Amino acid sequence: MQSNPASSGASATTGELAERLDELDSVDLDQLDRAQLHDRVESKVILRTDDLPDAIDALAHDYVVLEHLGDRVQGYCNTYFDSAELRNYHEHHNQLGRRLKLRYRTYENSDLTYFEVKRNVAGRTIKERRRTQRPDGALHRDDAAFFAERTGWDPDGVLPSLTVDYQRILLVNRDYSERVTIDLDIRFQSDRGATTVDGLAICEFKQPRLDRRSPAMAAMNRRPQKFSKYCMGLASCDPSLRRNRFKKVFRSLDTLDLGPVALEVAA
Repeated sequence: MQSNPASSGASATTGELAERLDELDSVDLDQLDRAQLHDRVESKVILRTDDLPDAIDALAHDYVVLEHLGDRVQGYCNTYFDSAELRNYHEHHNQLGRRLKLRYRTYENSDLTYFEVKRNVAGRTIKERRRTQRPDGALHRDDAAFFAERTGWDPDGVLPSLTVDYQRILLVNRDYSERVTIDLDIRFQSDRGATTVDGLAICEFKQPRLDRRSPAMAAMNRRPQKFSKYCMGLASCDPSLRRNRFKKVFRSLDTLDLGPVALEVAA
């Protein structure tokens, strides 16, 4: 399964949104390292991209934006791996307390790739990762050993399951205790097809502990809800998958007058 690399950030930051982002103070990657938050609580909201300019404007006093190589929007490509039976997907669907995600993440603007193992343990997200090369149909040998050591899974039993290309705005509050990511222009591709949700913004708050007083949460003005881009992508590409637990997410998209649009369907 091949993906089209995410474009530079231009399409995601045209017009009013670009103007609002330009008004924020910026940080570079070295400064951002102060807010890695690999052990954290995550909360997500979804909204229309049309709602972002006003939300960004409300955050200018409390948050700064990542700027890398002159861009305030970064291209990402995530390639997820799962078992042939989609064990990770179904464990998430069945709301098991301990579950994981396995992926390669490429930062398109800097051409850096990391292999990441994300585990959900008692409501907290723990992420471990290592620098590596872009995926090529199977786990690289050193990544397979890293994965097996941390999970006990057989690395030979996983294969590419979904690719997600998107643009990301990354905000961090001025005391570096909270990150806020805003994902746009999202494209999903699996061996069952490809979809997009035009006009969608997925906002995620990454905090040491849940803080509903976060100015970012207030600015987004949406109730947090539990969902996964990985599960949303697989379910939108393959309608035959069980999705009862995710119906609320798809209803939320309908409420915003958004919804997955098929780009291609497997023969």
